[in-house]
Amino acid sequence: MLKKIIKVTLVGSLLISSVVSASTKVLNTENDGFVGIYYPSESIEQQVGVLILGGAEGGLPEKLAQPVVDAGYPTLALAYFNADGLPDELEKIPLEYFTQAKLWLKSQNNVKTDELIVVGWSKGAELAMLLASKDEQISRVVAIAPSSVVWAGILKDWTKEPASSWTENGQELPHVRFKPSGPVNGLRDLYTQSLSNREDDNKADIPVNEISAHVVLMSGENDEIWPASMMANDICTQMNAKQENQCEHLYYEGFDHLLNYKFLDKNTTENQTFINKLKGG
Repeated sequence: MLKKIIKVTLVGSLLISSVVSASTKVLNTENDGFVGIYYPSESIEQQVGVLILGGAEGGLPEKLAQPVVDAGYPTLALAYFNADGLPDELEKIPLEYFTQAKLWLKSQNNVKTDELIVVGWSKGAELAMLLASKDEQISRVVAIAPSSVVWAGILKDWTKEPASSWTENGQELPHVRFKPSGPVNGLRDLYTQSLSNREDDNKADIPVNEISAHVVLMSGENDEIWPASMMANDICTQMNAKQENQCEHLYYEGFDHLLNYKFLDKNTTENQTFINKLKGG
């Protein structure tokens, strides 16, 4: 039953689109070293590039990228698993892969070379926070449904225990294992119980105090995947204790894991807020 709940929840709630226009550039592992779609800005002025990171759906995060592209930013929607030339599953993904993509984005025409914005949702939000803790040139992070810790990966066969989601220098990053202590009623219950039963001596905590970027976190009251609001509060408490107003948490009552996709719709106040925060407002 747990396996069925997890599979339906992840696949059903994290679907993405796949539309490529003539002005975009499709990148692949053979020629570029990574899989992505680049949307150049129409502006001739230097702009900050935006790296887009999807979640457990895998593949290209085009749906998340679209409002950023519409706002006029040079945007790289990056796949990191479940795409040609990449791992099939979200487990032991090398952080070095993202270094190559970041360097490529900053090397494009009219893209600033000394700073970067990262936008991610769900597992991509976890990843965005992790990358920001290791790269002082990341100047802004907008993370939807974030995590304060590195989690175990996600395998199609939920009877197997996954390794860490990420590696660095060939070594698995410390992570929180899936370790429920009682009956599990859905994914959020699994993640919440696992947080309560963690045995990593806090080594899996994302070192948010090492982040120099301004961070905006967005979470929904009815998140069915994991306790993002609680983890977002933990992140902002730590960051703001070190540097006042460095972290901002936007909490949406009645919204789900990905905020009912409201922030992707141009006709909503949530979208206006998202774009405003992307711009530093």
